[in-house]
Amino acid sequence: MGWEIEFKTNIYLSKQEYKTKREVQDKIDELNDDIDSYKNQIKMFASSNPKDIIPDDWKDEPIRWINDQTEELFSLMNGYIIDVYKLELYLDFLTEQDESENNEQ
Repeated sequence: MGWEIEFKTNIYLSKQEYKTKREVQDKIDELNDDIDSYKNQIKMFASSNPKDIIPDDWKDEPIRWINDQTEELFSLMNGYIIDVYKLELYLDFLTEQDESENNEQ
């Protein structure tokens, strides 16, 4: 026997305006590109020799510098992942609206 929870929620896309589904998809693609860029930077940190990437003024604390940099990247990436999810839900909503309008005609 399976259990499920169904609920409705309001999602706000603050300070954003999209006139077409294509604009929403373009924004999703842009955010996914940024996420991929952040992932690549984190991989670079993991595979680099610290002495090759640490700024001179951080030579005494290389691990702290790498930690600070990766924490910032993870934070940005997490925010973008949430934005992508919201936009994908919005795109689904717009698609359902279009299909509903087409079925009424």
